[in-house]
Amino acid sequence: MSNFTKELKGKEKEDYISSRFPNYNQQEKPTLKPKIIIKEDIINHAIELINDYIDTEKDDLHHHLYNEDYFIVGYYKATQWLEKNNINQFEAIGFCNEMEKEHFGEIQTTFEDNEKLVNHFAYWQGQELIYNLDCYNDLNNLLTKKDIKTIIKELNKLLK
Repeated sequence: MSNFTKELKGKEKEDYISSRFPNYNQQEKPTLKPKIIIKEDIINHAIELINDYIDTEKDDLHHHLYNEDYFIVGYYKATQWLEKNNINQFEAIGFCNEMEKEHFGEIQTTFEDNEKLVNHFAYWQGQELIYNLDCYNDLNNLLTKKDIKTIIKELNKLLK
């Protein structure tokens, strides 16, 4: 640092940055995630399929539930699902893009149609759902019948 440079600290530094960059904000940027509530269909999807995954690694559960098969098949059904759940395409794309940036560091997917969009949306919503279950950390690494019942019980509570 030269003799002509003054090091700014604390409030003085914040005031200087704010005056030079009006849109600068020290807080994290708000995300779309809090606005989007896990949709009932995504919870029901997990409840319907989860019994097939006894003796599955708990860390693979999300993958099996939301990535091995389509959540919605068909462009028309996907469009209807978005409308039924009051989600516009831009909101869903924003959510998916933000999740990809958070997890992969970049946006990798383009959404040419609503079927692809809804399935990606369900994938990310499913991840939020499974990994944020209150019981998740208490589950065995290999899921038992008891673990599956515990998960179903918690998922059913979310539907009330």
